[in-house]
Amino acid sequence: MRTTIRRTMIASALALPLALGTAGFASADTGYDEQSSMVGPDGASTSSVSAQTGENGSSFEHSSTGATSDGAWSESTEANADANGGTSFEHNSNSASGDGASSHSVTSNTDGGPGGPLSGVLGGLGL
Repeated sequence: MRTTIRRTMIASALALPLALGTAGFASADTGYDEQSSMVGPDGASTSSVSAQTGENGSSFEHSSTGATSDGAWSESTEANADANGGTSFEHNSNSASGDGASSHSVTSNTDGGPGGPLSGVLGGLGL
């Protein structure tokens, strides 16, 4: 029982530094891209997805459009995070039909500041 408690305490004590330290290992640039298109008797549509990460930050983008005899629509989503902890998010959607049109947009962003992405976490821990 004592050995189990001691092992649990050691694992807990190492978990945070190991989790924070692994961010430095993920410095290789990586990416994913996918596009698709569809055309048929009922209409047409396109879609694309892209995700990238590297030393200077990460990004995600998704967009799609479509049209039928009833109307057309489009939507897009974009999210970014830079190496200093700054983030941005934007989502847009638009549609039009014989009944009318609509448009919707949501945006949000933060400034990472000079301390980097972990400055708030480490400061909150008193480090």
